[in-house]
Amino acid sequence: MKMWKGVFVVVILLIGCKTRQKLGENIYPNCKYGVYSKSQASTKLDSANVGFNWMKIKTKIDIDFKEEKNHLTLQLRVKNDSLVYVKISKAGITGAKLLVTRDTLIFVDKLNKQYYNGKYSDLEKLIDISVPFEFLQNLFLGQATFLYTGEGFKKVVEPLISYSNKIFKKEEYDSTLTQIQLFTCDSLKLQTVGLLHGDSQKEVWVNYSKPSIINGYSLNKKIELKGLQEDKPLILADIELKRIKTYDNLTVPIEIPYDYKKMEIK
Repeated sequence: MKMWKGVFVVVILLIGCKTRQKLGENIYPNCKYGVYSKSQASTKLDSANVGFNWMKIKTKIDIDFKEEKNHLTLQLRVKNDSLVYVKISKAGITGAKLLVTRDTLIFVDKLNKQYYNGKYSDLEKLIDISVPFEFLQNLFLGQATFLYTGEGFKKVVEPLISYSNKIFKKEEYDSTLTQIQLFTCDSLKLQTVGLLHGDSQKEVWVNYSKPSIINGYSLNKKIELKGLQEDKPLILADIELKRIKTYDNLTVPIEIPYDYKKMEIK
């Protein structure tokens, strides 16, 4: 059960060109997009998003959770802006299934014959931090998702640009959720995403590397996910993106057997 709970946390935490605007003199000579505000960056990034109705994603993942290491396979089915379904396997044996939408959360633990069926907001009871659905959907695609309104704050330390809804000094984070996104200066490719929660002092950091063309899509083959609390490691996952394919329509094969027991979360 401990292994699958770790996997569940990972999954949750742990799936065109525009008309150029006048931006004035670039005060960052080696940073092509250094003068872009958040809204200007969003406009450019919107034209580069992967368009799809349904998508299948296959990944290999190495997890280190509570001093237990596992090598697993995740197979995802994603409906754009609607749901994420995950089948979790080890050595070819399915151990768990997960289905999340903007409103619901279903987790079926096949190894221990138990399940959870509740609201998406119940996620916070499991991991002590609220992970927005948009973040979960775009995790494997490496697509930027600004979770806050307004311009927020920007910092340029070449070769990267950082955007955040809060100031960048960590000691001044408050109790609400803070999001930080780091992009490359020359192409506005997403490199790092951070979600920080002041009350629990928990953090989730996702780092993207090894840009590759996978089934015709420009993605990141390697993804590193780190969970921290008070700077101490909670979980580490090294993810390798293996395959991706889009579809007009798919189903999500998940059901709760009558003899499974309901999981209790507090």
